[in-house]
Amino acid sequence: MKRRPLIVSLVATLAVVVGAAAVVAAGARPLLGLDLQGGISAVYQPVLPAGEERPDDFEEILDETIEIIRSRVDALGVAEPDIARSGTDVIVQLPGVSDAERLRELIGRTAQLRFRPVLQTFQPGTEAYDALEVDCTLPPSERPQLAADEAGYLCARGVDVGEGDTAVRLPGAIHLVGPAALSGESIVDAFPVEQSGGFTTSVSFDAEGSAAFAAITAQLACERDQGLPGLLAIALDGVVESAPSMNPDVRCGVGLTDGAVITSGETDRDAQQQAATDLALVLRTGSLPISLEPSTFEEVSPTLGEASLDAGLLAGGIGLLLVGVWLLAFYRWLGAVALTSLVVFSVVVAGLLSALGAIGFALTLAGVAGIIVAVGITADSSILFFERLRDELALGKTVRSATIKAYASAFRTNLAGNTVTFAAAVILYALAVGPVRGFALMLGLATLLDLVILAGFTRPVVMLMVSSGFLDRRRLGFATSDRSATQEVGA
Repeated sequence: MKRRPLIVSLVATLAVVVGAAAVVAAGARPLLGLDLQGGISAVYQPVLPAGEERPDDFEEILDETIEIIRSRVDALGVAEPDIARSGTDVIVQLPGVSDAERLRELIGRTAQLRFRPVLQTFQPGTEAYDALEVDCTLPPSERPQLAADEAGYLCARGVDVGEGDTAVRLPGAIHLVGPAALSGESIVDAFPVEQSGGFTTSVSFDAEGSAAFAAITAQLACERDQGLPGLLAIALDGVVESAPSMNPDVRCGVGLTDGAVITSGETDRDAQQQAATDLALVLRTGSLPISLEPSTFEEVSPTLGEASLDAGLLAGGIGLLLVGVWLLAFYRWLGAVALTSLVVFSVVVAGLLSALGAIGFALTLAGVAGIIVAVGITADSSILFFERLRDELALGKTVRSATIKAYASAFRTNLAGNTVTFAAAVILYALAVGPVRGFALMLGLATLLDLVILAGFTRPVVMLMVSSGFLDRRRLGFATSDRSATQEVGA
């Protein structure tokens, strides 16, 4: 039993423990998940246009939809969002966010952008407007959908009048538009721009899109020169956000080549800024290939999560206390070593969770359950070692030889058991969704950490105590017979 490798192993492990403790002492704390700090939980269902059958590549469309939603959420800076599929439903869980209405709009917004020439405009209050069989009071999702290659009627966004309780939204104009000359698929960038009149969204296109935009604006500039309106309808999800005319500096036959500008129609400056920022976000991340409607959309209270966390920590603390008392009563000095290994495990886990929180990993209530289960696994590893040591001592072996033999046997058994647990955690993490993945992740990490603590802390501490003569058969609970005493001296 060489002391130097044992001391090196113990010092290295303690250095890790000190580092983890320093991380916690510096104020770093685990990032809490939705069920612990509150947030938003929603389930979206895909909606197909009336009369349209489910396409053959529906599964691929859903996967693409999830990736676009994830890009939008990531752009908002939400830490550790959980976005996954359950059948055909899209489950979105966002911890630590509270602006429910804004997120509902951003997540479910299809953001299908099309630029169409305006053939004719009908203003509210006119006979021609009232004669049209177009109901602009319906939600956009319930209005007849206009295909990209079709001409038809589109409603302009309504105008808000008044403030507070007296605010009302007046209907906007109805535009007869031609087939789309350009779509949002050609957008390469979009960003909010502050101008003297407020905030707008600036859009730039790829080479093909720039050419198409220049062509349609050149055509409309020519119509303007002929005394026609020359309006370009900018339609987002079937609603005309704005229908600007061609400025005098837009030349007939040349058009615009430096992108487009979209106004939101909001009158309040703060609302303009948020609308421009959100529109730029959804345009950058792309339009959803399918429409979504929230079947459930709820805010999770952080109070409930805090109570659950306190209950989980209390249960873990009581369990740790009971295990510690039992270890000390049954194994004496070895029980103190096992209890210390649990403290080492707890400190390293706390530091690891705090460090993972810095890179976006969120601890969920299921993850707390995984840690509590891992505490039992760590205690079992020490018990397995100690029980094997007692068996070897019962055979009459010296404490030194019994310790070496017991550790080798216990480590093999523990490695086999932890390998099965780790494999189960990996499979569960790969197949599960939601909080169950947090349980699987913490269980897997704790299983690996258990092996490290057994080899790097429990083993060297016990063997150093044995080699120094501190742990003998009497302190281990075995009476020292003449035969065993002779063996101890001979060793």
